[in-house]
Amino acid sequence: MEGQSAVLCMRCAGSGVLIEATVSNSRAELCECARHCRACDDSGFILARDDAQRELVRECECKRRRTSVRLYNDAGVPGKFADARLEDKFRNGHNGVTFDSLKYLASQYKPGDKGLLLMGQPGVGKTFLAAAFIHEMIFGRGVPTHFRDFFHLLSEIRAGYSMNRSESELIQPLVDVEVLVIDELGKGRNTPFEQNILDVLISQRYNGRKTTLFTTNYTDSKSTTLVEKTRPKDAVPGEGDVVTRDTLLDRIGPRIYSRLREMCDLEIMRGADLREPETEVSLG
Repeated sequence: MEGQSAVLCMRCAGSGVLIEATVSNSRAELCECARHCRACDDSGFILARDDAQRELVRECECKRRRTSVRLYNDAGVPGKFADARLEDKFRNGHNGVTFDSLKYLASQYKPGDKGLLLMGQPGVGKTFLAAAFIHEMIFGRGVPTHFRDFFHLLSEIRAGYSMNRSESELIQPLVDVEVLVIDELGKGRNTPFEQNILDVLISQRYNGRKTTLFTTNYTDSKSTTLVEKTRPKDAVPGEGDVVTRDTLLDRIGPRIYSRLREMCDLEIMRGADLREPETEVSLG
């Protein structure tokens, strides 16, 4: 790697970057081996010559690496997914199709490309792959990509009201970012407020032709969607739980659902819940 020793660093495996989990998010920093760049003497630019021997200036790899570290730290990837990568060791028989789709989207990405809607039961690895996609987009392509949990976004907007911050002030950065990952689509109480926030966000990204990736536990079929059990507040002794099998269409409504189908290709992930204690590796 440009500006580094030919001997790969044992800490960062030659990437020049270390990523660790913090209390809130995953955080990247330059490895000690990449703090000083011998190739450009930390200027960020290298003098070179073209085929006609004309002198020109090109960006050094160390400058791109520093930019990627900043982008990743702005991305908001949850700390539990600090190790998420689109590497073959994380590909398996259950996630292979989705893994390959994300790898292809990242490698061939162009502004305005269709995103992906990852559907499946909790624990099958949707969020892990979404976080791995963000790492690939930022460190592999240098593309600004943000992660937002939709339920947490709603909480932030409600809290913002108490500080006299407008809804648009909180949503606009997510509208503007080049690539956005929305996790847990459909989660919540499905109130008119939640529907409005989702409608505004998706409509503006739809109109701006912005690439968006979604994960959701709700599918297109009641036979595969999330099964939820609730006990009514006024339930009498011996009365059973109320079982619901909402589809994604039920949760977000026909208008938003129609736009999602235009914005994204659908991928259904199946498999055992990787969060179960007997599972060796949890992919989220």
